[in-house]
Parts: sequence; structure tokens; C-alpha cells
Amino acid sequence: MSKVSFQNVEFIKSAVDKKGFLLDKPVVTFIGRSNVGKSTLCNGLVRRKNFMKTSKTAGQTRMVNYALIDNAFYLADVPGYGFATFQRDTFEGLMKDFLEDNKALKKVYLLIDSRRLLLPADADFADYLEEMKIPYAYVFTKVDKLNSSEKHYLKLQEEKIAPVPFFEVGIKKENLYQALRDDIVKATRGE
Repeated sequence: MSKVSFQNVEFIKSAVDKKGFLLDKPVVTFIGRSNVGKSTLCNGLVRRKNFMKTSKTAGQTRMVNYALIDNAFYLADVPGYGFATFQRDTFEGLMKDFLEDNKALKKVYLLIDSRRLLLPADADFADYLEEMKIPYAYVFTKVDKLNSSEKHYLKLQEEKIAPVPFFEVGIKKENLYQALRDDIVKATRGE
């Protein structure tokens, strides 16, 4: 397989329901609470400032939006799970279908704002992914904005989530994106 550079990026389509899901290539997705920095993370991954539109209003994503990366896999931009709650018994519709009944989905990256750390909603969502046997890893966003005490608390959080893999990213720290890119490539190749 050719090298994946995360530079040949093309928006393909939006899916409003299960019938629209793309199954012809592996899929990875990022998900998290509102305002976690998902669009900024996606833009950093593909090294394009405005590839994903950032919004001042949280919760704008309503569909599954597919971007083809280097003709190798899809990056799916999906709705988050609100500001503070994730409840398994009321989780239904588009995202339930996307996560539970999607042969192409290879990995979910659970985004956490490194300044806010984990909330019960994040732990509940991680438990749900484990129950569904969906491979996942944490991504702590906005690490370039941390002060020294916040960095200390981040380290404690990272110890707490072990052995689940985690990554750190920040828009001003391009070097941190490469480990995440490498993990995405491994996931999409089934390694």
C-alpha cells in the first residue's frame, strides 16, 4: 500500500442515515463533547487551516461527513455527544447505527479537552465503546494551551485511563500530530 501523507484530502459526501454510510474503505472517526476542538484537530491532521469548518456554536454536525484521505481511508466527521451527558439507553439513531452496525469503522478517537479533563460522560462513552468491542483511543486536545498545573492534572488523567492508548495534540504543536497520524494508518490497515 502506498504511503499515507494526509495531504490528498477530498470531501466525498454526507450521510443522513445508515443507507448513506460508505463501506468501500476503512473508516476512522473522532467524537467527543461539544467544543472539544474536533474541527481544529482534523485541520491539523491534514495540514489545512479550513478543511473542516470550526464553529462558534457547539453541536453543529448533524450528519456523518466523509472525507477521503490519500485514497486509502475515510475520516468521518460525526455529531458529538453534547456537553455533559452520554446515556446508553437513550442513544439512538444515526450515531448508534454508525457505531454499532458499521463494518467499515476501524477505530474511534475519543476527544477530551485537556483543560477540562474527563467527565462522567466521557467515561460512560468509553465504557459503551468497550462493550461494543469498538477499538478506541483517547486524544487530549488543546495541550498547547495548558499551564503548568493543568499539565500536572493531564498526566494524572493519562495514568488513570491506562492501558487505553492516548495521544496529545495542540494546534501550535505540529510535531504531536505525527503519532496520531501513524496510529490512524495502522488502524485502517488492520495492524
